[in-house]
Amino acid sequence: MSEGEQKKVKVVEEEEVDLISSFPDELLGSIICLLPYMEVVRTSVLSKRWESLWKNTPDLSFDQRQMLKSLIEDYIQNSQLADRLTMAMERKVAPKNEEYFDVITEAAMMITSNIDSHIGPLKSCTIRHLPESCASADVVGWLRKLMEKRVIKVSIERESCDYRNGGILDRDVKLAASTIDLPFEVFSNFKVLELKNYRFNTTPSPYSEQTLKTLTLNKVRIILNTFHDILSYCSSLENLTVENCDFLRDELKIVSPSLKYIKICNMNVLRILVSAFNVEVIEVDSIICRHQDLVFEAPKLQVLRAYNDFQIHGQIVFIHGRKLLTARDIIEICGGILLLNMSF
Repeated sequence: MSEGEQKKVKVVEEEEVDLISSFPDELLGSIICLLPYMEVVRTSVLSKRWESLWKNTPDLSFDQRQMLKSLIEDYIQNSQLADRLTMAMERKVAPKNEEYFDVITEAAMMITSNIDSHIGPLKSCTIRHLPESCASADVVGWLRKLMEKRVIKVSIERESCDYRNGGILDRDVKLAASTIDLPFEVFSNFKVLELKNYRFNTTPSPYSEQTLKTLTLNKVRIILNTFHDILSYCSSLENLTVENCDFLRDELKIVSPSLKYIKICNMNVLRILVSAFNVEVIEVDSIICRHQDLVFEAPKLQVLRAYNDFQIHGQIVFIHGRKLLTARDIIEICGGILLLNMSF
């Protein structure tokens, strides 16, 4: 290649680099936020121009297991879940004691550090984490930091674990793997919140700012405070999804004047009561409940969607006298409401 051709190639390469680097931070942030978390952070080594770009991305997504994947998988394979949870519980009491640090702690600290380092407006954050981060209370710490960042949308999920093969005999240790003490501000400071695979304690507070519009609870067991108590304080809530949840009173009671959309999915309860004056759309998907104990009080209901998981239907028809309701059952129960509303 001649000297002139080499210069031409070099100029083209520089122009291509300059073209990308000339994009505004907001646009580049929107592009790199589509990458997996570790790839996003790696962009910081490309050049000084890219060094802090990831800190301006509007969306953050973390998967704790993937952050130090090989180290964490090796650690999990060569240790007992009970021992890891016990260490995490000790770290909750003494968070600065390095004696209780392990590779899972390192991954948790990376999540904390990256939330702290983010400097641009943060619209959403998704976190999938290991059970040890429940026992150590890291989950609650992340939620508090996201509240400080005034994040709009938060989705947080605990990875499931095998208790039987984890060597867990102590009930407190088992509970620590899934239980979090949620500050009630979590239900008021975010506009969109999704919680998956938890038990939680919380104390409703009437003094919190109420901004929550959409709440999704998936595989959640509510303890100490009833679901009704929590809903009564979420005065701005418009969209609610309850999926595969466990209620201690064996009753799902949804009472809210602000709700406009409700979805109830994969539930097995004794009784379901929905009392929502302004609800317009209700979706019911695969529920086991006594026919006479499915009650909807929804004077403004316009759309009713009823589904049935046929795989469940093929395996389970009755449980303790409760029937897996078919779509026809649900329409028969609720159809009168729709006819009444359409007549006005």
